[in-house]
Amino acid sequence: MKLTSLLKALKADEHKEFEKFLQSPFFRANEQYLAYFRCLCKRHPDFEVGRTELEASYRACFEKQVLTESKLYNLMSGLSGHLEMYLSVKQVLTQNGNGNNALQKELFAKSLGERNMGAFFRMEAERQIQEKESLLTKTLQDYHTLEQLHQLVYFNPDTPKYSPNSDSLPQALHYLDLHYCIAKLRYVAEMKMRERLFQVRYDLPMLQAVLAMTSAPELMQSHPLAGIYNRLVNLQMQDFDEAGFRNLSAFFIENRHLLPRDDQQFVLRHLINYGIALASDLIEVQREMLQLYKLAIEADMLLVSNRITIGAFVNIVALATKCKEFDWAWDFIHQFSPYLEENRRKAAVDLASANIHYSLGNLDEAQSNLTVDVFMVAGFDIVARGLLLKIAFDRYVLFGKDYDFLLSHIKAFEKYVNAKQLTQEKKNAQLNCLKFVRKMVVTKFMNIKVTKVEKESLRTKLAVTQPIALKDWLSERIEQL
Repeated sequence: MKLTSLLKALKADEHKEFEKFLQSPFFRANEQYLAYFRCLCKRHPDFEVGRTELEASYRACFEKQVLTESKLYNLMSGLSGHLEMYLSVKQVLTQNGNGNNALQKELFAKSLGERNMGAFFRMEAERQIQEKESLLTKTLQDYHTLEQLHQLVYFNPDTPKYSPNSDSLPQALHYLDLHYCIAKLRYVAEMKMRERLFQVRYDLPMLQAVLAMTSAPELMQSHPLAGIYNRLVNLQMQDFDEAGFRNLSAFFIENRHLLPRDDQQFVLRHLINYGIALASDLIEVQREMLQLYKLAIEADMLLVSNRITIGAFVNIVALATKCKEFDWAWDFIHQFSPYLEENRRKAAVDLASANIHYSLGNLDEAQSNLTVDVFMVAGFDIVARGLLLKIAFDRYVLFGKDYDFLLSHIKAFEKYVNAKQLTQEKKNAQLNCLKFVRKMVVTKFMNIKVTKVEKESLRTKLAVTQPIALKDWLSERIEQL
């Protein structure tokens, strides 16, 4: 129901403000709207009202009036209309971070132009243009506003249309092109990410022309938003460009101050997603990835709606342990675990803690953290079984323990992978890993000391086995046999 939806859109501190809005003589609202709204507010904060509750509120509010279908409809329709108007006016009047209201100013200039205010209009429009053009960090909306202001100036009746000295029209076209190119590249960046995630292909007309228009190196100085999106999309068009990822990550960290905050967060998210794709292809970019996550934390951009996903939480801890930043990893768990989804928080903290303990060589503590909760979470199951495999392998190789447990776990792990819905590549990667671990275990079992020749043979086989999970770990463990 429209009225219910609009009521839910109001924040608690806006109730009194809307009451004042309804009492404004400018809008000449029917007094019944105010009375009915105050009655409905008693059902705050959820405003879960259906037809029955709306009728009950009407009777409680206007007990002497006969309730009819048309009266209730007109009351609800009128109140909905004023709620729409209030939310629209509120949006126009809302100040942004630096105290300037761009939309209000643009509407003011447009109003002056439509009223043929001549020199006053031109002075205000040119003042706004200069203000926007002087901004060091322009948003996408700023480019749109500049295009609109130049358009207003050119098409104003007092602007001479046939003067060769007027640059309003070329400037309007210039900022229109910039707005289009930046918006196009921003959308393409999102679509390229979706292509990678969902194995789909999008038709992207005019993309090459947009990339060509935004390829000039000096663009990072004059219009950094266009420059950074050009580089981001060019990177995303390459499947696994490790050098390009490293270069763009370093470039972004150095130049992010030139971008509006929302775009910093947008580019950062896409760089992290690209890094995750590289890591899934066994490309070593952990140090760069951790640096990006640290930047997200420093800039207060890690949380989304005051939440962090369990996947991101565990991956960040894993990156830190891979980079041997153990104290930082423990601090991260302590700082960000409260922002995890409550019913899966324990599983995420347990798996993250197990990862740190294993990296520190605390095998018993690592295994004790692999609780039932961890194995029950989709996405953690394979990771947890892989970590348990590492723990059992190390116990056997380093201490001569748990041989039977290790073999039974390998067998159970293989059975689990074969039964699980995975892409063929991921399934093969896990199965190849388990086969290689079994070969290493057999080699160790048959030899009190594994010779250099046998280790070299294992290294050669590992190098040509594709795909294979835990490749770095396997390479390290060959040396420990």
